[in-house]
Amino acid sequence: MIRLILAVVFALLTAALGAFLALNPGHASFEFLGVQTEMPFVVAAGGVILFAFLMLVIWWGIYLLWTSPDKVKGFMGRRRREQGYDALEKALIASAAGDGEAAVRQAARADALLDRPALSRLLAARAAESAGNLDGAQTHYEALLEDQRTRVVARRGLAQLSSERGDLGATIDHAADAFQQAKGARWAFDALFDAQVAKARWQDALTTLTEGERRKHVAPDTGRRRRSVLLTAAALEAEINDAETARELAVSAHRAAPGFAPAAALAARLLADGRRHKRAAEVLESAWAAAPHPALARAFQDLRKSDTKAKRMERLKALAELNPDHRESRLILIQTALEEGDAPAARTLLDPLMESGQPSSRLCALSARLARLDGKDELARRWMTRASHAGADADWSDIDPEGRLFAYTPDDWKRMVYVFGDENRLTHPRYERYERAAGAVPETALLDAPRPVKSATSRTASFADTPARMPDDPGVPDEGEGKPGRSA
Repeated sequence: MIRLILAVVFALLTAALGAFLALNPGHASFEFLGVQTEMPFVVAAGGVILFAFLMLVIWWGIYLLWTSPDKVKGFMGRRRREQGYDALEKALIASAAGDGEAAVRQAARADALLDRPALSRLLAARAAESAGNLDGAQTHYEALLEDQRTRVVARRGLAQLSSERGDLGATIDHAADAFQQAKGARWAFDALFDAQVAKARWQDALTTLTEGERRKHVAPDTGRRRRSVLLTAAALEAEINDAETARELAVSAHRAAPGFAPAAALAARLLADGRRHKRAAEVLESAWAAAPHPALARAFQDLRKSDTKAKRMERLKALAELNPDHRESRLILIQTALEEGDAPAARTLLDPLMESGQPSSRLCALSARLARLDGKDELARRWMTRASHAGADADWSDIDPEGRLFAYTPDDWKRMVYVFGDENRLTHPRYERYERAAGAVPETALLDAPRPVKSATSRTASFADTPARMPDDPGVPDEGEGKPGRSA
């Protein structure tokens, strides 16, 4: 609408000007080089306008001729960049699609067309990596180290290549440099921490973890659990040469995560070796209150070698009271009742556990002890037969047959950093490897050999009166014959 109004106004002004010139024709005279010319004013004005237009056209032509080389050069540059970006796009698509050869080819074309060495080198490195040419990718990444802008991304690429090759030392070097340069690079923390754990560099991993927590790369709870595992592994390593340092590390590990049983057991043992039994007892009690474990009960029972059997039973009862509803606390009370010969108390605690599901070998062994206490030798032997077939408790695998607690390999500790640290779950490596655990060994030793019968006649009669059983039948009575572990 505005344009229409302006056009109308311009037309009116032009008409008014034409009318004015028609009413006032006037004359114009010119003299140039001795030549004098006279003409109407309108014709003279038109000539001036035409002359100006011709001069403008001539000047424009001269300008085009003068600037044409730059324009041609700019056009060719734009066309070259468009081709380079097209090659860059194709290289990225090919790299994402896993077509390594096409990615390398298009990356080389983009490098030739674009004057962006950082971008082209990075693309070439990625393309070579997609094609499986790790040496070529490393060459391009090392070239990127020269530019401060691409130093971190080059370190990331080199760290990944080193990790794929299994060169953990080089991975640590590249990730450490990136971790120092870029405080927000989460990948640098993960790569550095993982490589240090894989190399069993516990102290270095602790330093990295502390800095990662400060930068909020890891959640506080996860950081505390990871620290507990790392400190425990470091304490085991330091115990060989420096018992005091190992003791401090183990106590710190327990303090970081009271529910981590290996840290509490190790701290208690080292404190007891230093004659700090009271502090060791406090560590085990706090660990039991947080997360009961049979290894903690074993350590608490054997805390003072000079204690009598009655004193140890009293100590175990006090430990169970710290977490009375837990299954392990009930098992402790069953064990102490059996040791004290209190069959009714043991039966009251054992029956609910036996009825809650398929009994484990440990529960079967306790039932055998209860039957033996009741004087039912045959029933006790049947329960021990069943114990040999029942599933084992995973927690008991943390106590080996020689009584050592958490006798893990370095690889087990490396895995524990993530399983317990990230998932808050205690693994049982020896159980997973089907290694023999301490489980029911002490229970079996309590059973005496079967008493010999008095005569052949009685043996024959007894054999004839006993109903035949299947070869793989462990000999546990049916429901109609009464449940083992209970008084008849």
